[in-house]
Parts: sequence; structure tokens; C-alpha cells
Amino acid sequence: MSNFFQSEIVKESIKELNILQQQIIEDTFKTPFMSGVQKKEHIELMKILLEKQKNLYFRLSLSDDPEAIEMTKKFKETAKFLGFNENNNITQFFNEMEKKLDKLYNIK
Repeated sequence: MSNFFQSEIVKESIKELNILQQQIIEDTFKTPFMSGVQKKEHIELMKILLEKQKNLYFRLSLSDDPEAIEMTKKFKETAKFLGFNENNNITQFFNEMEKKLDKLYNIK
């Protein structure tokens, strides 16, 4: 494992991301049966996950570590899968996702 991923801050960040992702995946299957309050809580978790992903991406983008560079590419590939236009920057993608979550939150 590279030096970047040996950092305790990065390890903790990735651990938190994994826990949140797992919880969101499990809860997603329950959304048709959730109350309005539960759906808002689910969206809040998604917003927290997005913010943590933005922070990790920012750390990754500042690193010259080869594994960190590779992970930034994976972020971009995932964003492209979700509709990210390569002509835009990834920060813009995160901002768009945040707007969509805010809109969902206000609908529920």
C-alpha cells in the first residue's frame, strides 16, 4: 500500500465511506417502505457520503502518490458512469449531485 493510503486520516476516511456506503445500499432497498422522515434521513446520509467523497477526492487530487492518482481516475470513471461530462471538472459533478440530493430532500 502506498504512503498516501498509510495515513491514519485517509484510513479513517475510507473506513467511514465504506460504512456509509454499506448502510445506504442496505437502506435503498427499504425506501419504498420508509416514512417521509425515514426517506429524509436516508437522503441526509447520502449527502454526508457525498461530502466525505468530495473531501477524499480533494486529498487525492493534491497527492502525487501513484495510487492516489489512480484512485482519482476511478472517481472520474464512476462520475462518468453517472453522467459526468469530461469537459467539466469533478467539483462541478459533486455540486450537481448535491443539488439533486437537496431537491430530493425538499420533495420528500
